[in-house]
Amino acid sequence: MRRSFLLTTLLFLCCCFAAWAQDKKAVTGTVKDEKGTPLPGVTVKEKGTANGAMSGADGTFKVQVASDATLVLSYIGFMNQEVPVNGQTTLSIVLKEDNKNLNEVVVTAMGMKREQRKLGYAVTELKGADVAKTNSINPVSALQGKVAGLDISAAAGGPAAAPRIVLRGAKSLNGKDQPIFIVDGVIFENDESAADVNFGNVLKNLNPDDYESVTVLKGAAATALYGSRAINGAILITTKKGNARKGIGVTVSQTAQIEKVYRGAIDLQNGYGQGIDGSYDNTAGGYSFGPKMDGRMVQLPNGTSVPFTPKPNNAKDLYQTGKYFNTNVAMEGGNDKGTFRLSYSHLDNNSVSPNNSFGRNTFAFRGSSQISRVLSADAGVTYATSKTLNPDRQGGDYTNYNIGRKWVYVFPRNYDPSIWSKPENYLGPNGGRANLSTNPGADYFYQQAYNSWTRKESLITGNFALTAVATNWLKFIGKANFSSEQSTDERKEVGTSDFFKGSDAFYSIAGVNKSQYTFTGMAIITPKLGKKFDGSLNLGGETWNSGIGRQYNNYSDGGLRIPFLYDISNSINAPIVKNDPLLRKRINSLFFAASLAYNNELFLDVTGRNDWSSALTYPKGSNGKTTNSYFYPSVSAAWEFTQTLKEEMPSWISYGKLRASYAMVGGDLDPYQINVGYYTPSLFQGSATGKNLPLVNIYNTDILPNMALKPSISKSWELGANVRFFNNRLGFDFAWYRTNITNQIINLPTPIESGVTSRYINAGSMINRGIELSINGTPIQHKNFTWDVTLNGSRNKNKIISLAPGVDQLQLNEDQGVKAIASVGGSYGNLITDYGYTRDANGKPIISLGGSDFPYKFVRGGAVVGNIMPDFNLGLQNSFTYKNWNLGVLIQARIGGDFFSASHQYGTGRGTTANTMYGRDSEHGGITFTDGSGVTRNDGMIPDAVFQKGTTISKDGQNIALDGMTYQQAYEKGYVSPLTPFQYYGMVGDWGIGIREASVFDASYVALREVSLGYSLPTDLVQRWRLNSLRVSLVGRNLGYLFNNLPDHINPEAVRNNKTSAFSEYGAVPFVRNMGLTVQVGF
Repeated sequence: MRRSFLLTTLLFLCCCFAAWAQDKKAVTGTVKDEKGTPLPGVTVKEKGTANGAMSGADGTFKVQVASDATLVLSYIGFMNQEVPVNGQTTLSIVLKEDNKNLNEVVVTAMGMKREQRKLGYAVTELKGADVAKTNSINPVSALQGKVAGLDISAAAGGPAAAPRIVLRGAKSLNGKDQPIFIVDGVIFENDESAADVNFGNVLKNLNPDDYESVTVLKGAAATALYGSRAINGAILITTKKGNARKGIGVTVSQTAQIEKVYRGAIDLQNGYGQGIDGSYDNTAGGYSFGPKMDGRMVQLPNGTSVPFTPKPNNAKDLYQTGKYFNTNVAMEGGNDKGTFRLSYSHLDNNSVSPNNSFGRNTFAFRGSSQISRVLSADAGVTYATSKTLNPDRQGGDYTNYNIGRKWVYVFPRNYDPSIWSKPENYLGPNGGRANLSTNPGADYFYQQAYNSWTRKESLITGNFALTAVATNWLKFIGKANFSSEQSTDERKEVGTSDFFKGSDAFYSIAGVNKSQYTFTGMAIITPKLGKKFDGSLNLGGETWNSGIGRQYNNYSDGGLRIPFLYDISNSINAPIVKNDPLLRKRINSLFFAASLAYNNELFLDVTGRNDWSSALTYPKGSNGKTTNSYFYPSVSAAWEFTQTLKEEMPSWISYGKLRASYAMVGGDLDPYQINVGYYTPSLFQGSATGKNLPLVNIYNTDILPNMALKPSISKSWELGANVRFFNNRLGFDFAWYRTNITNQIINLPTPIESGVTSRYINAGSMINRGIELSINGTPIQHKNFTWDVTLNGSRNKNKIISLAPGVDQLQLNEDQGVKAIASVGGSYGNLITDYGYTRDANGKPIISLGGSDFPYKFVRGGAVVGNIMPDFNLGLQNSFTYKNWNLGVLIQARIGGDFFSASHQYGTGRGTTANTMYGRDSEHGGITFTDGSGVTRNDGMIPDAVFQKGTTISKDGQNIALDGMTYQQAYEKGYVSPLTPFQYYGMVGDWGIGIREASVFDASYVALREVSLGYSLPTDLVQRWRLNSLRVSLVGRNLGYLFNNLPDHINPEAVRNNKTSAFSEYGAVPFVRNMGLTVQVGF
């Protein structure tokens, strides 16, 4: 294969020198729209060559061409136009607007630009400005609700956290089913985060203001040329180029935003405070089943007396107003020989969570050069550094950092953070942390004051493309790109014992270096096939190499000798020093793409790619059967029937196209996963001095290798239609797809008796079926006022056809006793739990005798309690334009999909959540009764349940069978008393005996996702100030929920991590809205 690539490269280099001489002359011109407004950034090219220029800010251009040349002009939103020079030296050109962009050129696989009307598969392209205007740290979040079939959910961790992205449903049983991101040819992955901490993906280090366009390739036919890495779809990001113009243009923008918590993650009750069964008890921890908070004086655990009053905003008081500032400066210029664009961005964000911040500096350069008549070059480089401090953490080893969990499980409702957050109340008398029995929030305030987790990242990417036009039907393109990522994590934790010492004092420093590079060579052939036929053939080869270089994780053991001295050498015991081996992976590829068009109405595309993956290669001497080569083709067709039947078409049908495609894509796995005893992440261990570093844990004996592992296979079918009516004022785009994923590579758990914990196998067959619909229209179109509206929606249904032989169920995720699974005959993400209700034949929960605290308890049993995948995803965009004003409104909805709330579960058991107000008193539905002590109460509750068979109680010396009797019936007969709220809610939500099913809900919501208002000052006005442009924009994001189906206003998007199988929250992040102002000035 290496020889093939060398030959391809040699052929390319030879053709780069091919050129011929021809007389050229300078041609200048002006490009305007039909209203006479100059158009900047119009691409002007000499037909059949790479020679060209771009129009400047005033619409003018200058290009050196032959006297008999033909100029081809293209601009987004306008129809392409060919203009013969015919010896002229000055041209005035008017471009016609392309209604609804029917001839829009979009970026497709391998960076190829195609007319969208000729594509046989679904593609959605957004302008970079539509992404950048939201000023999201992670630009992926800005796509939410704007693309049919793309499901995006925020993840815990703060503004920089990587969101969860699902494109056309879950596709993988091994957890790797996120689409890839391709930025000017450089591929990045949306890394999944664990439940504990989410530092975000590499995209947070890039500057959205540098984006020219964002293209979503959904189906396998659209992504097949990218190979196995794009098996789950691809999102292409193309950055801005410089424009040819007079002088140098400078654009400066400044954004200021505030982030405000407007509601806690779950509603809490403010009626009853600390205690159990109606009595105040300051040793009751987080239980809030005490008396009504009526202002009486009570004693706190530290001996202080305070009024017993509710603190309605105590869950919000610990958050701050977040601040976001982003400064962008870009300069550009050029002429017919070349262009450049240089930009710098500085971002500074302090989150609503104390001590949670993110900062970024990004430099980017993009340049192009017309080296000669036949040779042109394009290059870009980006360098970014960032620092993330203390992202929000949930669960795992970091429950003490999770303030949301403390509000539902640890803090009683009368807990006052204004008292307990003072240093004298969270510090011990000799330093260190105060006693948690006195201040249950001492650990949180202590770590906020002294502990930190910082990640510093640096990223450098580069891309270079050289195009040689050999003839008017043949050109060669050579591309090279690379990226290098470095990250360093540093954790500092002070001891909690006296004098800030203790074995829990901790320091660690860890780092990883990642790099990748790609070389691609292509020959593009565009022969003349006659008057009615048009076609092209692309032939190419590619090699992609990735590596994880130095990996290390060094940390203290047994505490720190000297408090606040954070260095590995300060470890009490010998520090742990780990260095991981170099991980490398290579994929070599050959590919082709052939296109054929007939009469500008029938279009056919055929592609094929063969990958050779090193991850599926067995070492010499092993008995492995190497199957590292896999070929996958695609075919797509489009028929523009309104062109064929234009004489028969009624006038109200403006445009119509039908399309169909089929594709097959292969997939592999991470390196060193299939060989016997592959290297693991812990190679060296010993002291920090570098001495005595024995080799340890070189071989992984826990995983049984598979010596005949094959690539996974995904086969996809797609049908679609794009039809527009009434002079393009109304239209729709519809897609139906079916994807069958087989031969999946999964790590299957094995019985412990086998001597290994798991084994890699090819198994599983899963089918996704779905529809996507996008409807757009222009209800009002006037000279000064336009209203555009777009509605997009999608639905995906999944079915598991098979797993491994003898395996009917595979666990995908688990939290608090609830599991997301894949089961044969079921759907991806069915939720099951052993903490469900056991029901009788009529569906009523069954109850039995309990213990002293909980005299009765629900009988637990296994149950399927839901499915995590949504039924529908919807987005509604409205855009109103009046003269120089523009108003945009985005509403996004997720219908269906079940969600487990641990906050609701344990908040119910502790009596802190708003749902536990029911039954507290007569006003809230409580029953008046006399308890066993002769006290009359008004907080009785009757469970809607039936007694288990065999349940008997002793009443007046007699044993009474309650078999099949409802609790209500037993109460009416005087056999049982009502339960108190402490008893009832305890048996529903207690950690040990609670019913998880009671906290699984349909997480449907409708959100006001985005509102933007912009105003561009008139050109004649800004020119008086010697400016080219001035625009002011107001943007609000995540403004609120128009509908939230979850009880107690639980945050429906606060999943603990960004895995596709994520379904739960525990101490979720609060509701935060962003509002800001952007001022952009052009010079």
